[in-house]
Amino acid sequence: MAGHRIIRRSILQLVCAAFVMLCSSTCSSSLQFTYPSFDAASKADFSFTPDSSISNGSLQITPNAGNMTDRSGRVIYARETLKLWNRQRTALTSFQTDFVLNILPQKGGAGEGMAFILTNHPELPSDSSGQWLGVSNNRTDGAASNRIVALEFDTRRSSEADVDGNHIGVDYNGVRSVTQYPLNNLSIVLSRGTDLRVSVVYDGALFSLVAVQDGLAYTGAWPVDLSRYLLDDISLGFAASTGEFAELNQVRSWNFSTYGDEIAGDKGRLRLNLFLAVLIPLAVAVLIMALLLWRRLTRRTRLAYRNLEKMIDAHGPVRFKLRELRNATANFSDGRKLGRGGSGTVYLGYLRRMGMEVAVKRVSTNVNSNRGEKEFVAEVNTISKLSHRNLVKLIGWCHKKGELLLVYEYFPMGSLDKLLYARERTASSSTSLMSASTDTPVLTW
Repeated sequence: MAGHRIIRRSILQLVCAAFVMLCSSTCSSSLQFTYPSFDAASKADFSFTPDSSISNGSLQITPNAGNMTDRSGRVIYARETLKLWNRQRTALTSFQTDFVLNILPQKGGAGEGMAFILTNHPELPSDSSGQWLGVSNNRTDGAASNRIVALEFDTRRSSEADVDGNHIGVDYNGVRSVTQYPLNNLSIVLSRGTDLRVSVVYDGALFSLVAVQDGLAYTGAWPVDLSRYLLDDISLGFAASTGEFAELNQVRSWNFSTYGDEIAGDKGRLRLNLFLAVLIPLAVAVLIMALLLWRRLTRRTRLAYRNLEKMIDAHGPVRFKLRELRNATANFSDGRKLGRGGSGTVYLGYLRRMGMEVAVKRVSTNVNSNRGEKEFVAEVNTISKLSHRNLVKLIGWCHKKGELLLVYEYFPMGSLDKLLYARERTASSSTSLMSASTDTPVLTW
């Protein structure tokens, strides 16, 4: 039973290992993380600009103490980058991200806002406070080299291009929004100090957004080809700024995961890996079971052989080495064959150490049964107990490598029945077994 438990545990470990390998091989280019909140243990996963930090279970993108005006900051997920393309480079990577923002105005009012960003340049631009939201600055705004796409949550109208001071905008390489979504008519106020739950889905061609605050929801969608603005290895994070007025720009939680085309493009490989993940443990399990069965059968056979040898040794015949009997019979050559019985073939042999000719009986064995061994035991037990001048004497035996051999005295003139009935059997002599010589009658055994 213990052995069976070990087998089951080994098979389970193999299956688990196979599925670990499966996951590592099929999901190696995916990106997924979850932060229900942020603490000191989370800090190593992000890069912070000097005015950014973790405080009160949140990412503080701009300072939450001291001089809080005219500041900008970024917090970037630092453990891994997002691949722009799937592994086959046949489609843009699809993803979904969910985060909770909380923008808390300080004395005098709110400003300026924050943004969820995807960029190839995670460093914070200089002079990016105020209207620049930590996304760009006066010198580089709009430049293709910025390599940034931003989803802005604007809390102050800082330029004539802004529709108002409470909107969501989509920005490419700067803060001039190509699309703006005002929120006042929905009674959603970004700088109210209450949580804004945002869900963004990108399917490789279209951005979809849902923003919910106090049960009020905004939904929007816009087409975008990220490959027009970004290169591979995209950094993800948040940017924010304050200006004349200050606010706490906080991220309370953040989840991100790729999906869809990135993995769908690998369906063939996924099916193959799933097949291998099942086949390999199964094959190993079958091999282990076969090995254990073989060991059990071998152990039983060895035990039976040992018992057999003990029984024979107890009756006194000499135990010969297999090599000695092979040499004595010229490796059991047909030219040494004396006869054949129901349980084996008899060969003429010469034992050098005894200086005598012997008859060596090679007992037939069946690997699928123990009948041959039983006959061997019966013959040894019977003959070794008998003693008569007219009976052939058992000299010894050998049991090695599956061979069962009996060594008898050799009588050149054959058996008694041969002498009595030789004339009657002359006609059937052609069907008798070969003799050691043409002048010697064939022995029967």
